Amino acid sequence: MKQLITTIVFIISIYSYSQNKDTLFFAIDSNYTISPTVKANMPNLKYNEYMEKIKKQKELTQTNGYIYFIGNGVLTKGLKPKKIHSIKEYIENRKFYYDGKYNEIINKWKLQDSLTNKFIILFVNGEEFIQPRILEYKSYFPIIEKENRIFNNNKDTLFFKLENETLYESKHEAKKIYLNRYHYQGDEVFYFKKNKEIKNMKIKKTISFDKFVKSSQFYSKHNNMNLNVYGLIEYLSNYVIILVNSNNKKTEYIQVVSGFEIE
Repeated sequence: MKQLITTIVFIISIYSYSQNKDTLFFAIDSNYTISPTVKANMPNLKYNEYMEKIKKQKELTQTNGYIYFIGNGVLTKGLKPKKIHSIKEYIENRKFYYDGKYNEIINKWKLQDSLTNKFIILFVNGEEFIQPRILEYKSYFPIIEKENRIFNNNKDTLFFKLENETLYESKHEAKKIYLNRYHYQGDEVFYFKKNKEIKNMKIKKTISFDKFVKSSQFYSKHNNMNLNVYGLIEYLSNYVIILVNSNNKKTEYIQVVSGFEIE
């Protein structure tokens, strides 16, 4: 009876793998592929101990992040994959970076769209195959200690139009430019903080910030106009942001950084 149940579970597993999505098989990498179901990962450590462990892990992987996953509790056996990929080699290439010439940080949303949402993922651990219930790319960015700090040294630049119907300057704080509230709901208020004005810039293309936000993965018009403010800020932190203000035949170029407040 036990053998029959195991066979049925195996058949159901095989059937589920063949539906709609192709399956990719990846080898376990003890430093890059971290999972509590395979190897305990960084238990309750003090901050200094945690940072030291992260530093050693980064030295071993030579990357700016790693894959973290939790298995779904079912260990499948008997599969015969044609190819077992290195997940480190698969992910650590330019197609998963943030867009631009210089960026060297993995865009976890692009990775999600092109890998985890597109394929069934199975990790090969000896003769066992583990399908993750949770699979995420964890970036070391930002590490705040100066000697270990990770950031894009050479950032690409995004130019956004300073549109009055989308962005407005605060009447109370001279350096803040807020995103109009009709764009989203929630307690978090998104803003740009003015850093400096730049003279005589040559630019090829300016982008509507309204269209950028509404076409991004951070905005859902079907969910009460919900905007993932934290995700948007994390995304923009990988670029130099310039707001272009064309007014009365004069064009201003304002370098800004993004932030949020709790309303």
